[in-house]
Amino acid sequence: MSGMIPFFLTGANAKVRVNNKTIAFCTDLSYSIKVAHVNPKVLGMYEGHSVTPLSYEVTGSFTIIKYTRGMAEQHDGLHGDKLPFGVTETGNGIGAWGPDGVVYDLTASGNDGRANQSLNPVYLKNSVMFDIEVYQKGPHNDEVPVAQLPNCRIIQSDFKLSKRGVATQTFQFIAVYANEDTFVTSASGVGQNLGS
Repeated sequence: MSGMIPFFLTGANAKVRVNNKTIAFCTDLSYSIKVAHVNPKVLGMYEGHSVTPLSYEVTGSFTIIKYTRGMAEQHDGLHGDKLPFGVTETGNGIGAWGPDGVVYDLTASGNDGRANQSLNPVYLKNSVMFDIEVYQKGPHNDEVPVAQLPNCRIIQSDFKLSKRGVATQTFQFIAVYANEDTFVTSASGVGQNLGS
């Protein structure tokens, strides 16, 4: 037992992606799967006859550390200062969650950075869903999937800024379902297309 090195999944050896885009400086991620049940009673019996599931719901939140936009112009790398890998000029807010870093493009479709419509009253009815994926770093610098939360929507956003610390933004979301490394979910009804 003394020669074994335990391996625990922590934020240091995990990667969080939103719409296949790595979220830089993601401090924490949590989600909860809740299945509501009912215990129907039968006439003439005091105890319930069965426990029946009624609904399936996935909710969660994650927090990112905000960085300022336009920092690449100030960090030319001549003095040894360079931006972390994956940092974009447009910042790391919800407008840059698309693979192309699109801040806003009404004509685009799919995973194109339009997640910010989830918080804009004008475009709320046209808002798109996004995917959250969690990977762990493998022994050969590969990525091992841990969890996948497809078809998410933002339901709340909290921003915190202080003189004594970095600015953080916490997003609460709801998802259609959750895939984990211990199980893979599937559609519950006929004719449903819940994505990948």
